[in-house]
Amino acid sequence: MNGVELVVYPRAVLTWAQFVARAPSRSIALDGMVAGGPRWDEVTMHANFDHHDGVVREATMSTAMQVLFAIKGGLMERLGGRAQVWVNDPDQDTSLASWLLVHHAQFDGVQSHPVVSRLLALTDRLDVTGGAYPMRLDDDLLAMHAWVFEPYAELRASGALATADTSVVRNCLDAVHARLDAVRMGQAGRRVLRTDVVVLHDSPRGYQILDERGGNEARYALFARGLRAYVALVARRPDGRFVYTIGRRSRYVDFPVAALYEALNRAEVGLDAIDRWGGSDIIGGSPRRAGSGLTWERVRDVIDSVPTCMSVTS
Repeated sequence: MNGVELVVYPRAVLTWAQFVARAPSRSIALDGMVAGGPRWDEVTMHANFDHHDGVVREATMSTAMQVLFAIKGGLMERLGGRAQVWVNDPDQDTSLASWLLVHHAQFDGVQSHPVVSRLLALTDRLDVTGGAYPMRLDDDLLAMHAWVFEPYAELRASGALATADTSVVRNCLDAVHARLDAVRMGQAGRRVLRTDVVVLHDSPRGYQILDERGGNEARYALFARGLRAYVALVARRPDGRFVYTIGRRSRYVDFPVAALYEALNRAEVGLDAIDRWGGSDIIGGSPRRAGSGLTWERVRDVIDSVPTCMSVTS
């Protein structure tokens, strides 16, 4: 094995023990491929970069930023410049993290790229906060960010991501990597954000249920207008199941997502021990592999049944 090899398992989630058993030495898992938060094994030389599970989200860097720090810290030198990179999704954070690993030699030591650094900083803020970081929507860097990750945004908004196979996910990663190459060469494009969204339910408890027809970019506009907490219907799968994201502006908003994961898992039928509703303390979602069998109306009812759910205060 020479260089960096991408290994794609759409929507799969492994435990750390499963990852170490299945992946060869010098393997790196990214952004939810392995549950349990960041981890490094000195003996087997397996690494997990993640900020979804078992972490304080706002105190944990995005996966891409963790990867950059690891590169700067000598990760790829320790691995002999060779690694398998395991991913289960081509989202912005994963795409950027995997691209950095492929191009690690250009970011080792004091080497950097000013535009890539700015794009990484923006991606970090957006991903850590689930899109809640306050910003001006007419910012040129945000338009570049939208262009770079447009292949992922289109795949997600179409609903095809929910059932995408290995080749589709790999093609999406390749397309985003090509656009990141263009950024590095000074040839980046720009795109207007897609902010169309349908509010399915505006709860007196202070959260909204959204149909994200424009993709997760719609959340940027909603948070800019004061959104505090939400459930987003991301996709309707061909098998009749649903894909949801659930989150809040920050841990200071009284919308107890951890308790909601537990309640939603109890309401589902046939979930296994790993593929479940879950995530961090501010943003998570439905099972990656199985999706959810709950309609948005049922999700609403489950949320409203949690006694510690947020209430509006004046």
